Amino acid sequence: MKKLRGILLSMTAVIVLLSLGGCGTKVNTKSPEKITESLIEAYTKTDEDAVKKCFGMDKKDKVSSELKTEIKHYMTLFEAYDAKSVKFTKCESLGSFNGYELMYAIYTLKKEDSESKTTLEIPCLSVYYVQNNNKKYSIVQAKDVTEEMSENSKKEFQKFMKTDEKDYKQFTRKNPSYEEELTNLLEQTET
Repeated sequence: MKKLRGILLSMTAVIVLLSLGGCGTKVNTKSPEKITESLIEAYTKTDEDAVKKCFGMDKKDKVSSELKTEIKHYMTLFEAYDAKSVKFTKCESLGSFNGYELMYAIYTLKKEDSESKTTLEIPCLSVYYVQNNNKKYSIVQAKDVTEEMSENSKKEFQKFMKTDEKDYKQFTRKNPSYEEELTNLLEQTET
């Protein structure tokens, strides 16, 4: 009887450990597209350890105050959406600049509305610089984006708005105030 109880206890411990191992967000660093998607998924799941990994950091690494602020800002933003899942429409490069890839992602955050018992879809667009470190990609921290990189991203995004019109028009049709809000946000960050 003791032997059977010991086996059952051991099996239970293994099952618990295996189930806990899969709780975090899987971070894929194999391509600029995958790391961009991983960051957005990590924010959606408010998984701070996965977010840090997307920035190329380990759990043990000391996080700068600038990165802490950046993570807290986006965590708060994604928590406000209260989305339960994310569905990517597109994630592609807008081009290379000084060894970095400028990535954009169009995605939909899905939120369950408990009152109406429906799923709300929140369309989103994000842009990030990605760097390659020995075939492992990571997101560039906002504090490391230079003025030159910022100007390039504005220029490339304007080209994107003109050349990838189908996607952009569809996005702006769903989000009519997006361009005005983006312009206001860019003006605020420049001052």
